[in-house]
Amino acid sequence: GNGFPVTAMVAREDIKASFELISASTSYGGNPMACAAALASIEVIEEEGILDHVKQMETFFLWRMRKMQEEHPIIGHVRAKGCLLGIELVKDRTTKEPFDEAGKLVYIRAFKKGIAWIPAGHILRLSPPLIMDEEVAAKGMDIIDEAIGEVEKELGYA
Repeated sequence: GNGFPVTAMVAREDIKASFELISASTSYGGNPMACAAALASIEVIEEEGILDHVKQMETFFLWRMRKMQEEHPIIGHVRAKGCLLGIELVKDRTTKEPFDEAGKLVYIRAFKKGIAWIPAGHILRLSPPLIMDEEVAAKGMDIIDEAIGEVEKELGYA
């Protein structure tokens, strides 16, 4: 809804039939302004090919995070679905023991360099804008890469 609260309930017909009409209502259900904003957002996404761009960015992010994983012993796993990214920090790749302290320190270092996300313990959970171009994305990944390297040195992993 591009900032407007929008929800949708999607179900097979047999499941939908089991709900009483009133039990499936919500506070924001049917809000005309929110519905118009959601429709306009969907139209822009389709017309500007944003989903195709997101698929290209997912490929870039995965390539870059896997490269970082090869270089940094505290990166246990990386993942991406579109522009939802995860970098898992571990004390040991074999045991996969979560490394919350490293997650906090990497966040602080990256924040001081101009990158922010919502901290999630040992997972660097990133969600860059869908319209971000590769040049800006590369700069962000450089900052995260640098922050991880600094933290590894600080904690004796490099």
